[in-house]
Amino acid sequence: MPKKERRRALVLSGGGGRGAYHVGVLRFLEEHDWLPDIVVGTSIGAVNGAAIASGHNAHSLWSLWRRLRTSNVQKPNLNPLSGTFLLDTTPLRETLQREGWINFERINSDEAAVHLRVTATEVTTGHLHVFGNSEDVFDSDLQREPLTMDHIIASCSIPLVYPATELHGQLYWDGATVANTPLGPAIHAGAEEIVVVIMTPWDDEAEIKTSQPRSFLEAASVTLEWALLASFQSDLKMFRHINELLKLKVENARLKALNSVLSRKLQGEDVALEDRDDDGVPDILQEKYRLLPDPIIVAPKRPIPVERIIRYTLDGHEALYQMGYEDAKRAWQEAGRPVEGESPAT
Repeated sequence: MPKKERRRALVLSGGGGRGAYHVGVLRFLEEHDWLPDIVVGTSIGAVNGAAIASGHNAHSLWSLWRRLRTSNVQKPNLNPLSGTFLLDTTPLRETLQREGWINFERINSDEAAVHLRVTATEVTTGHLHVFGNSEDVFDSDLQREPLTMDHIIASCSIPLVYPATELHGQLYWDGATVANTPLGPAIHAGAEEIVVVIMTPWDDEAEIKTSQPRSFLEAASVTLEWALLASFQSDLKMFRHINELLKLKVENARLKALNSVLSRKLQGEDVALEDRDDDGVPDILQEKYRLLPDPIIVAPKRPIPVERIIRYTLDGHEALYQMGYEDAKRAWQEAGRPVEGESPAT
């Protein structure tokens, strides 16, 4: 089992060839001494998450990304009319094994660098499965089991673009099909502080508009883009609704506690209930309530070209790495945290 600490969670979205963006964000976080205890990864986020769980840091992971090209990830399906996909991901499986991206022996041992969660969507049911290398703190549908290359490739299996991946006798597609940046697995794993990295503009002020697709692959990529955005916005709304509900419950507990204390004092009792956080609620009444701060959301202000989902080039990686670093800096500042240092040289 990984380290006992479970306070900080990093949630990495899908986005294919745009995954170098994650590494720029990770570089910024490491420079500010923010190291994740939990990593939840979907699609390319599962690849980067597994690399982090294997012991890679931003520096070593960036070295791997700088060498990654389209031919290392995919090749044309020579019989597209007889199958359900356009590109074959056999090269990705081979690259991850050959180039030392992932060490499953470490991931599935006490030496794992983080509590890792990866997601995949069951083709026949549309059900999102969460696989992990450790037990959750809170009740969930987590499937705790030794993670393998099949888990990672399944999470990367973009529908229509890549083939579905067989796992436990079932076929799986990309986890982003139904949940691109799932906050639930991070919370279930025990997170108290969450940084979410999504490679699609998400807020009301962002300029969210993609170019018109010019090919089948670009059309599929645009479809995935909007699915990624919708799933995250839905997840964030649910997160905030739950937090608001908990705030109401805490306030209700506070009023009940005050009423109980006043009643007992009127009856002449000497009442002294411990309140270590000075929020007006005796700790004994508050143990089951756990409010989480809003996640820090790192995202671009403008859409990244959709063709980057299926293209892996050095110039593209360098631009995305720099963008991820700068967007992380902006999100950090907007969260009221101090920023140190300058932008990294690529």
